[in-house]
Amino acid sequence: MESRSLGDSGLTVSRLCFGTLTMSPLQTAMAPQEGAKLLIYAREKGVTFLDTADLYGTYPHIRIALRSCPDYVVSSKAYCYDEKTAREALERCWRGLGRDYVDLFMLHEQESLYTLRGHEEALTYLERQRELGHVGAVGVSTHFAGCVRAARRFPMIRVVHPLINLAGIGIQDGTREDMEQAISFAREAGLGVFAMKPLGGGHLISDNMAALRYAVDSPLLDAVAVGMQTTDEIDANVAAFERSDGAQARLEALARRTRRIMVHDWCEGCGRCAARCRQHAITVVDGRATVDQDKCVFCGYCARACPQFCIKVV
Repeated sequence: MESRSLGDSGLTVSRLCFGTLTMSPLQTAMAPQEGAKLLIYAREKGVTFLDTADLYGTYPHIRIALRSCPDYVVSSKAYCYDEKTAREALERCWRGLGRDYVDLFMLHEQESLYTLRGHEEALTYLERQRELGHVGAVGVSTHFAGCVRAARRFPMIRVVHPLINLAGIGIQDGTREDMEQAISFAREAGLGVFAMKPLGGGHLISDNMAALRYAVDSPLLDAVAVGMQTTDEIDANVAAFERSDGAQARLEALARRTRRIMVHDWCEGCGRCAARCRQHAITVVDGRATVDQDKCVFCGYCARACPQFCIKVV
């Protein structure tokens, strides 16, 4: 497994990052011991980088895995906006991991220069913790190209975690090309970049080889976070990132698995997904999108229409 530096952050990581959202209570609600076994298995396959969040509830899974794999580079993130909320989130992270250090801590889902300015007190606190040796690097996660561009204005931000994929699904303020340009701009300032959602929240699973090839081959991405729920998925993604001969067959087998559409609880019931669905598989009930799984053909058009990116394939 190839490793790269995350820009000038001082962190070195495997190009494949284990995204733990899929094992969290928000998606499959995997038991901590079960999730830890997958993390340990991935580490044995050469994965040295994992991503979580205050929201995910996967600190228990990671804490167990760290007992066997203490060299994992751990990234977390939280919705902090001032010193108090940043301190509380960071302390929850430390307690959850069972250590007083985390390699990368980011502000979660930032949107623009203006939200970064509004959260600068939190960034300053995190930078102070980095100087004290409790955080390895400070970063931001975002679905907005504008935020990636703005990040280089803040010297404490050394890593960006943007949403990008082959089809541009989920980018909130432009196209894939807009995000690529923003990432290139950030890299010029030495920022590390690790991507999220290379499979578009599961909507690109039917063409997963092309989607992963785009991410793996991109010179703009130091690492890519991929959610994995089974050892077969770990093996397939490791093969893809190592460009192994058997990668395509493994990925095709995964694409044939039965999946379902999940709507996150932050759905606002705007109805754009229902209006876009040509299969008439989505209706809004009690202010939330509801999917008829028998009618769904997993085309992904609903995810492109959703302004909150709350529709996923699991």
